[in-house]
Amino acid sequence: MKNAKKIFLGAIVFLIVVILGLAYAFVGNKNKIISVRVGENVFRAEVAETMAQKSKGLSYRDSLDKDGAMYFDFGKEDKYGFWMMGMRFPIDIIWIKNNIVIGIEKNAQAPMAGTPENALKLYYPPEAVDRVLEISAGLSDELGIKVGDYFGIIN
Repeated sequence: MKNAKKIFLGAIVFLIVVILGLAYAFVGNKNKIISVRVGENVFRAEVAETMAQKSKGLSYRDSLDKDGAMYFDFGKEDKYGFWMMGMRFPIDIIWIKNNIVIGIEKNAQAPMAGTPENALKLYYPPEAVDRVLEISAGLSDELGIKVGDYFGIIN
């Protein structure tokens, strides 16, 4: 009888560990989502908070929803360089300083498969920025996003 209880308790503990592991795999390592406004446009933006998330960005995905974005808040101004390592689709990179769009890199192209890391093009803002928003290529023109537009976090 004692062995049956130990086996039962062991199975329960194992099941709890598996459930927690699956919950982390599907929820815990996802980027936080916030709503942001650029001019008159609202995007659901994934927040790249950690250095690993910032380095990965939108890499290894096949697309981004039309209202989707990736948001980077660096906390201080600098001329941060962005690469397209692992990217499978082109994007527009919106450079932001003090909640104002100060530049847009339009249609930054995904590299050819197999491009070595040291051959990737680096994209830099026209001046130091504290935030960056990445959206699908062509949307900045389609939605009329321009230099001078206000950027804000809605929630």
